[in-house]
Amino acid sequence: MRRRHWIGVFLGLWGIGVLFLGVPAWAWTGRVVEVHDGDTLTVLRGSETVKVRLYGVDCPEKSQEGGPEAMAFVVRMVQGRDVSVRPVTRDRYGRTVAWVQADGGLLNEKLVASGHAWVYRRYCKDGDRCRRLLKLEEAARDRALGLWAGMDPVPPWEYRHGAKLASASIASGASTRGSCRCDVDLDCGDFSSWQEAQRCFEECLRVTGRDVHRLDRDGNGRACEGLR
Repeated sequence: MRRRHWIGVFLGLWGIGVLFLGVPAWAWTGRVVEVHDGDTLTVLRGSETVKVRLYGVDCPEKSQEGGPEAMAFVVRMVQGRDVSVRPVTRDRYGRTVAWVQADGGLLNEKLVASGHAWVYRRYCKDGDRCRRLLKLEEAARDRALGLWAGMDPVPPWEYRHGAKLASASIASGASTRGSCRCDVDLDCGDFSSWQEAQRCFEECLRVTGRDVHRLDRDGNGRACEGLR
């Protein structure tokens, strides 16, 4: 009887912890000592530093539109502060993939709700939590918050894929014309002629499937018409 009593007490306390803290009892606490980008942090746990990748979300890359804003948001939220980390798994880079709680809410959710991140649908498998993230993303889209204020934001997984293809193309000598790079931020002022801009527009469209530099503003297939 006594054993059952203590088991009941333990489960009750555990449930209260989940209810009020939003993270279970096996989460650990540490201080954020570095923000690498919108979805990756280094957290000091005791005397050990742990690189943490936020679970279920994907922020724009630092070199991508919206990336610096996502990183700045995370810096404001957690830099130098204590956070609770609930590990979910470890990725191929050795990072701890986790839910991270700060200031009474999940940082993962705050990023999506503010329009600074996509739900990483391919890897978000945490049932109710991921469904909540999807609802937050939909609400951010409807309100045109953050990256959703743009006409056609490029998901970071597509951006990374395009950058890899572009790098491979450049390495093979297939995309060295003019100053064209599909994996860096360029605009019309970076080209010396309309022909050069058009070649870059067509090359990056072929490699990435998108007008990554937004050189064709009116969608008529002609880049940087002001240079003509």
